[in-house]
Amino acid sequence: MILYSVIARAKDGAVLVESAVAGLEGNFPQITIELLRRVVSSSNWESALGTLQSSSQVELLPDGGKRTFVQRHSESSLSGFFSGVATQWSCFGLGNVADEESGDANKGELDYYFHLSRKDNVICLCISDDVDARYHAVNFDFLDDVDAKFAKAYAPYKVTKAKAYEMDKKFKQDLGKLMYFYNENRNKMVRQDKVNNLLGKVDDLKGVLGKNIMVTLEREGKLAGLIEQSDEMLEDTKVFTKRSSRLRTKVKREYYSYYVIAFVFGLLVLYLFLGELCGYTFQKCLANNEEGG
Repeated sequence: MILYSVIARAKDGAVLVESAVAGLEGNFPQITIELLRRVVSSSNWESALGTLQSSSQVELLPDGGKRTFVQRHSESSLSGFFSGVATQWSCFGLGNVADEESGDANKGELDYYFHLSRKDNVICLCISDDVDARYHAVNFDFLDDVDAKFAKAYAPYKVTKAKAYEMDKKFKQDLGKLMYFYNENRNKMVRQDKVNNLLGKVDDLKGVLGKNIMVTLEREGKLAGLIEQSDEMLEDTKVFTKRSSRLRTKVKREYYSYYVIAFVFGLLVLYLFLGELCGYTFQKCLANNEEGG
C-alpha cells in the first residue's frame, strides 16, 4: 500500500507537493527529506558551465533512473511508526551499495520501501509497506503517472523557480486521487500484469512457432529443389549413358575399320609384289610351272 508520496525538485531536494493516506501519523516527512538530501548530494548536474560532478562516487539516482530504498529498523532503536531517525538503509538496484550507517540486518527486518523516480529536474517518491516485488512495479507505475500529470500541469521553468511547497495547494488533491486509485486497484493491476505477461509469452510463443514454420517451409522448399535437381541429374545421366554408348560403338567401329583397311592394304601390296614377279595375271609363274612339269 502507498502510504506517502512526494514530488520534489531534483536539483536541491525541495519538496513541492506531498500527500499521505488518511489517518497516517509519524515523522515520515523528515525521513523523506533526509533521503532526498542524500540522493541529491550524490547527483551530477548539467549547467551552462558543463557537468557539475558530485563528490559521491556513486550517483544514487541518475536522470531517468528508478531506485527502491529500504528502511531497516529494530524495536530497540525505533518505537512506533517512523519514530526516531532512520539509521539503517539499503538500496535495491545498486549492487548492494548502502549508506555508511548501514547495518547487517536480515531480510525479515525490512519495513518500509522508498520508491524513487527521476526525470529531468523532478523526483517523484512514494513510501509503501509492500513486501511483494510485484506491487513495487505497480508503485513505479504510480510514480510514472504522477510525473506525467505533474509535467502537464507545470512547465520546467516553473519547477526551477518554485519555492518549497508552492504547488502543494493546487496539486495535492490530484496526487491524493492518484494514490487512492492505485491503492484501491493494486490487486487488479498485479493480475493485469500477470495477464500481460502471459499474453507476452503467448506472443513470444507465436513468434517462435511462426519462425519454426517458416524454417520448415524453407526446408521443404529446399528439399523440393534438391529432388528436382536430382531428377534433372538422373535425366542428364541417362542422356550421358546413351551418348557414351554411341561413342563407344563408334570408336569400336573405327577401331575395326582400321584393321580392315590395313588388311586390304596388305593384300594390295602383296598383289602388287606378286604382280611384278609373276605378272598381274600370274602368267609367268603359271608358265614356268608348266615348263618344269
